[in-house]
Amino acid sequence: MIKLQTFLQKIGEGSRREIGNLIISGKVKVNGEIIREPWFKVVEEDIIEINNKKIHVKDKIEEAENYVYYLIHKPVGYLSALKDDRGRKTITDLIKNKIKEKVFHVGRLDYNTSGLMLLTNDGDLANLLLHPKRKIYKTYKVLINKHIKEKDLKILENGILIEGGYKTQPATIEKVQKKGKYSEITLSIHEGKKRQIRLMFKALGYNVIKLKRIKFGPWNISEVKNPGDIKKLNSEDIKKLKDYLKSRS
Repeated sequence: MIKLQTFLQKIGEGSRREIGNLIISGKVKVNGEIIREPWFKVVEEDIIEINNKKIHVKDKIEEAENYVYYLIHKPVGYLSALKDDRGRKTITDLIKNKIKEKVFHVGRLDYNTSGLMLLTNDGDLANLLLHPKRKIYKTYKVLINKHIKEKDLKILENGILIEGGYKTQPATIEKVQKKGKYSEITLSIHEGKKRQIRLMFKALGYNVIKLKRIKFGPWNISEVKNPGDIKKLNSEDIKKLKDYLKSRS
């Protein structure tokens, strides 16, 4: 048996959130009956209806029970999505003919941001990595349009009010360098609000020129050094990840 939401996510029918919303809103059937519980258990004999198609669980169960994990270096100019109705390049274009399994991304990066991401079909692990209580840190290099003031670094370290009325958790400033008339700041946060880094600097009166995620949890961008690089994690890597998650619980 496997959870309905997990099964559909792992065979590539959408993100965990998207599928959860479809189920709760009554748009998924199992054996002709509407199911509204994402945790509903399905077995090989079941037939699921979603997005105007029927899925025989027995045909997909092997795919759904094999977990895979990939690190990827997302370049600028790609969406953190598997498809786009406006025809823009997505992660699917990066992994085509390179990753045979149906995977989804963990840790979104916006179109103009590059850096480290995880691709997997393990929804439970993805949920652990993104859960706020675990405070999984992500580190970024941020190039801004002028030299940053010391007082503004202190504000970032104490949390800052951004658009929408949200006050961020304290950021950790790791390094500040002058790059001609610009500043490059290396900082870490454990939140993941949409466009958070850009909004933090915008609130201080700076424009972000370049943004790159260089660390995500136990991983470093050096493992996928060049934009577009992909690395499949082996059993030793997975053990390292699970040990890391235990240390954050």
